[in-house]
Amino acid sequence: MYGLINQPAVFMTEDDLKSRSDELLYGWAVKATGKKEDFWYVTSHYGYKGYVPKAAVTPVSLEEIKAREVKLIRRPVIDVLAEPKVSADILLTVYKGSLLNVTDELADGYYKVKLLDGRSGWVSKTALAKRLDEDDFLWSADPEYFLLQAKPDEESFRKQVTETAKEYLGCQYRWAGKSPLGIDCSGLVFMSYMLNGVLLWRDAEIKEAWPVHEIEFEDLRPGDLIYFPGHIAMYLGHGKYINSTGYKEHFGVAISSLRKEDPDYRADLFQMIEKCGSLFQEE
Repeated sequence: MYGLINQPAVFMTEDDLKSRSDELLYGWAVKATGKKEDFWYVTSHYGYKGYVPKAAVTPVSLEEIKAREVKLIRRPVIDVLAEPKVSADILLTVYKGSLLNVTDELADGYYKVKLLDGRSGWVSKTALAKRLDEDDFLWSADPEYFLLQAKPDEESFRKQVTETAKEYLGCQYRWAGKSPLGIDCSGLVFMSYMLNGVLLWRDAEIKEAWPVHEIEFEDLRPGDLIYFPGHIAMYLGHGKYINSTGYKEHFGVAISSLRKEDPDYRADLFQMIEKCGSLFQEE
């Protein structure tokens, strides 16, 4: 069975149906291959697996997923309104990274959208952007699907992905989170890459069959990744990196330094660097 997430955000859980492992946003596609109690066992469009409540998934056909035309939400939070005016009733609130079925109907700066519960609403055009990633993995039989993703232009991607990560500055840390309401370390990296068209492995590790390869620390460039035990950060350049951390002095998305002379240097993390990774191969 295929389906679409019909809630603003829903946590994926592990086998105990309690421990959070990931977060899925409105409009994301999943494939259900099993069930336990009131949960579906699903695979996400980026290859991550776990349990989500059945009530959070609207069943759709594979043909509907392939045919749908959606827009990406790029504002941190946006309301879907009952009418194209600021004072209208709020039908739904969605977060950055969500997907909406947007029609061509435009009125006073609002696009008409079709919601999964059958209602229609209106969203400010300022919140909408072209979706750059795809759902094709859900029906692909290619074990190297993620490795075969089209590589973006390196220089523009490095600039865009670091700017995207900085859009989450100030967000609180939330285990398994991937929304502006709260995000964890690998969620920050995953969302920054996904919003720019590249699907990574969701956890803080370099995983075979996903498009990051190990590089030397000295070769770090903006947008590359730094791996620690159970933690991941994105290098910004000039000795700085951005990460979402439960560290008591930050508890959220913050920028720190790799240089001992800087006031935002974190010796505890620097000493635990295990490896570094990049989407791009050295020439």
